[in-house]
Amino acid sequence: MLFINGLTSFATALLFLGFWRVTDYQKRPESLLYWSAAYGLLTIGFLLLSSNIFGLVVPRVNLVGNLTIDAGMALSLVATNRMLDRPTRENWPIALAGCIAIGEVAYALLLPVRGEGVLLLMGITIRGTLTTAIGIALWRHAEHVHRAPARMAATFHFVWAAMLALRTAPMLLGVRSLPTMEMIVALALIARLLLTWTIGICLLWMIARQLNERLIQYATRDMLTDLSNRRVMWEAGTQRIAAQDRDGADVALILLDIDHFKQVNDRWGHPAGDVVLATVANRIRAAVRPGDLVGRVGGEEFMILLAPTSPVSAIDIAERVRSAVERTPFVLADGREIRCTISVGCSQTGAGRTCWEKLIAQADAALYAAKDGGRNRVVDHAVLAEAA
Repeated sequence: MLFINGLTSFATALLFLGFWRVTDYQKRPESLLYWSAAYGLLTIGFLLLSSNIFGLVVPRVNLVGNLTIDAGMALSLVATNRMLDRPTRENWPIALAGCIAIGEVAYALLLPVRGEGVLLLMGITIRGTLTTAIGIALWRHAEHVHRAPARMAATFHFVWAAMLALRTAPMLLGVRSLPTMEMIVALALIARLLLTWTIGICLLWMIARQLNERLIQYATRDMLTDLSNRRVMWEAGTQRIAAQDRDGADVALILLDIDHFKQVNDRWGHPAGDVVLATVANRIRAAVRPGDLVGRVGGEEFMILLAPTSPVSAIDIAERVRSAVERTPFVLADGREIRCTISVGCSQTGAGRTCWEKLIAQADAALYAAKDGGRNRVVDHAVLAEAA
């Protein structure tokens, strides 16, 4: 069973390493390398403990093998917290386990007469502490999309910790029956075998979901501002127009453009331009309502697709955004402050049928009218049409 656990751990280590290798280098989860190294240590530890079946004689093999497995469990905790983006301080159980391990080594090497039960209790305390810490981290801190596989993995960690505790029962109860002790050890090793495979499957399931979420984000979000991208806005707008035919609710659209943005890049540099774009995005988010969809659809051009609303409220929201950008300076990384303004165009569907492209063209015409009128203003296409 020890040898089979070693082979299983080795296969799992290769699985993690292979998954890391075939993943695009820009999206490779670093935690995979930590998991691979952790299971590599578990492999070495289990093979050391089973070395006698090959006729090998390794000095203090039980102590060295068990400490190697403990080191693998410690690295597994590090890998878990890195995968969950937890702070380094969450690895504090390793310090506790390390102190017990030092005591275990001192007890094994310095005392002339040793009790194997004491060494067993120390080793199980180390492993149980680390296993329970991993289970708690997976249970408590996984994001919603990863919760199902994370909690499955956590459950198997708790089962393994319970099996470790069960191994101490004969010693604590004074049971010396060899068959009983061998049966408990066999059950614990079987549980460890199941844990290794289950953890491997669950972690790869979590990482696959994480990569899938990242791909979805790349496909739907603007990386600089974390707003929806052009594709999302066009799909949402088309759907809103189609829904208007069913429920009759007007569709309102706001286009806004940062005034003289090229001068910001030319004078202050592109990093300053990025600060302005990100800050404008934050101010738009703060001004709109739940249900309004905000996107970056061009270099310095933003779009707001309003939830079903009246033309008056669309203009009010546009004015709120314009005012927020105008009155607050933009703070650059070096502490310098610059000021920017925006021009805004609004359009909305009426009683007649309007396609998405026409709605955009109307908002765009209103936006250019705002620029031609002196910038830093809001123009509604309906008012523009009446004036014409």
